[in-house]
Amino acid sequence: MVLMNIAKQIVRTMSTFRLSLVQLEVHEVKTKNIEKAVSYISSAKKQNADIVALPECFNSPYGIQYFPKYAEHIPDGETSVALSKAAKENNIYVVGGTIPERDGDKLFNTCTIWGPNGTLIAKHRKIHLFDIDIPDKITFRESDSLSSGNSLTMFEVKNCKIGIGICYDIRFEEMARIYRNKGTVTN
Repeated sequence: MVLMNIAKQIVRTMSTFRLSLVQLEVHEVKTKNIEKAVSYISSAKKQNADIVALPECFNSPYGIQYFPKYAEHIPDGETSVALSKAAKENNIYVVGGTIPERDGDKLFNTCTIWGPNGTLIAKHRKIHLFDIDIPDKITFRESDSLSSGNSLTMFEVKNCKIGIGICYDIRFEEMARIYRNKGTVTN
């Protein structure tokens, strides 16, 4: 009987929402990337989405050589201003993929989350940076350009807690476990 009551409580507190996922081809012209993302946000709303998620590094080419050039401050940088406005105009939650963020002398790979009223409700900095060195094949070190974040980020949409992870973060089971234990679903 106790389990049945718990199950009924869970069902009563659960809700549904429509999620729109965006993929886009990124170019070296930042303003065009931002304009394209904003157009996809509007399209998502027209398809009755409650939340739209943009891809990693949607406003710039991906690579350590690009991060310093495309980095901006949050929440007053060009990309943040555009996402805030798009969220408000479309009355939709926006998970802002990631952008290179400049904070003092450090750069981060950062995901912003915007509420339907255009306010910044959360910001997540990638925790696990991707470094690889295969002799005579490939060397790539995000840590040569980026700093890692140090905290988990959660937000809520229609009574559903959502945890944010960026790219390589998903390789670390502990992060997902912590989110799950806090009652979230992960993105």
